[in-house]
Amino acid sequence: MDGGYRETELMAKAGASFVVVMGRAHEATVRYCVDAGRAFGIQVMGDNMLADDRVANARWLASLGVDVVIHHIGYDERRLVKGLSPLDELAAVVAAVDVPVQAVGGLSIAQASACPSYGAPLVVLGAPLVIAANDFKPSGSDLGSILREICSEIRKTPLAPRATS
Repeated sequence: MDGGYRETELMAKAGASFVVVMGRAHEATVRYCVDAGRAFGIQVMGDNMLADDRVANARWLASLGVDVVIHHIGYDERRLVKGLSPLDELAAVVAAVDVPVQAVGGLSIAQASACPSYGAPLVVLGAPLVIAANDFKPSGSDLGSILREICSEIRKTPLAPRATS
């Protein structure tokens, strides 16, 4: 959210491949993250969580040079607004940008596996691995089989073609 260049530099020097900047950060912070990402050879992901208009925020982040847009619905927001999912606006976010999109936020294994069919090739799974019901504790003891199932399902899903303008 602040100190974009220095934070990105620190992450790069610590061995990171990616750094995340929040889409609610000041434009200067996003630009400095992008500048540092280029200077230190790491990619910048712009996260649209909590934006008033997630589609417009994704477009703005892409226009500032982020390498990836994270379309993100937060845990607390999902608890307050029942049924809210990143899939609700995923197609619109993908259509609005020309960079890869990653959906995050309470996705089940089946929903995460469907992300490529929306044109979002980067799949993140957190909740089914670490959240049991509404508690932050492991959802099961056999993490290996869960990860194998996820990878198998994602690989079966065809990537939707991106719209061309």
